[in-house]
Amino acid sequence: MQAIVRRIACKQAPTSLAAIVLFATVARAEIEFIGVLVMPGRASFALTEDPAKPATWLTLGQAFAGYSLAAFDAKTDTLTLTKKGADPLRLHLKDDAKVKSARLEIAGALTLGAGEKIEFTRATLLFDQENIFPMKDGLTCRIKPSRLPDGNIRYDAVFERTSPGGKMERVSSPSVVARPDGPFSIQIGDFGFSFAPKTN
Repeated sequence: MQAIVRRIACKQAPTSLAAIVLFATVARAEIEFIGVLVMPGRASFALTEDPAKPATWLTLGQAFAGYSLAAFDAKTDTLTLTKKGADPLRLHLKDDAKVKSARLEIAGALTLGAGEKIEFTRATLLFDQENIFPMKDGLTCRIKPSRLPDGNIRYDAVFERTSPGGKMERVSSPSVVARPDGPFSIQIGDFGFSFAPKTN
């Protein structure tokens, strides 16, 4: 009797295993649009296939998971991806209750020495995560917002810039604490920022 049960279990196992593998593959293949950074003349979009891993920031015309980023509708927060032989894939900036409560939108400017300023009209930040923004000329800004027990928000920021010779310059700023609806800014040497939460 036990031998019969084992044979039945063995016959069913491959089918169950195949179903699990197929489900896992489908789950991994789902692309999510989770962030946007808008600057004059340029916009970047954060895409991911695995929420547990850092998002990839891309601009229109670049490729992700076999698709090309074709267009972005700012009014509806919809990013259109295209692939040869497939229908266009339209992704809405993820805004379900869980993500919306964990996301903050800001606008402002970065300063990089005398007279050099990068302004942007919109950037999305996920709370309790390091948000990595590729700016220009090898500059990257990393910002991590965290909610404090009193309702205020702490911002930790790091600036990284790679010189043409490949040397990495990294500047960490002290933490900045601000009200949820209040502006915040800091200047350290040549690096600085001035941001304010966006209101709808």
